[in-house]
Amino acid sequence: MTHDLTGARSLIINAFSRLVLAKRRLKPRITDVLAEAGVARSTFYQHFEGRDSLLIEAMRGPLGVIADAAAGKVDEERLCAILDHFRENRRGAIELLDGPLRARVTRALAEAIGVRLDEATREPSFDLHLADMLIGFMRLWLTGETRQTSRELARAMLRSAAAQRTAMIEPQTL
Repeated sequence: MTHDLTGARSLIINAFSRLVLAKRRLKPRITDVLAEAGVARSTFYQHFEGRDSLLIEAMRGPLGVIADAAAGKVDEERLCAILDHFRENRRGAIELLDGPLRARVTRALAEAIGVRLDEATREPSFDLHLADMLIGFMRLWLTGETRQTSRELARAMLRSAAAQRTAMIEPQTL
């Protein structure tokens, strides 16, 4: 089966996402992803370093909504929908946000935030600080350390992100 490179990449990401959602496993076997996508192992490695890089790529959509929230460019409903999705897939979400991939997920979120904010008006590490704060909110919520509805959490995340943008972007006067 022959696929153009962009099409093969999309096939792989979509197959991975379907398997994660169907099997409720954050890291399906690569052989299962290849079979689901209908692509060869060599095609997979043309696009991804491995399963973790595929996972991060598959998370770009949800991370984009969270990055929009960080930038003040998302409505509460979209953020609630993402939070509800994470809660429905809690085990995998906790592994993603509190496990060995946390640093990579945080950096991917920081990159997504960076493209949504004006680079000239903030501290260099601002994106990473903001991403880590938002991941922390979700991690505490998913592990049951805070008791809020998804709407309450979304509002807290939006307010905190707005406060951080104000604190880090506006000129500081002492």
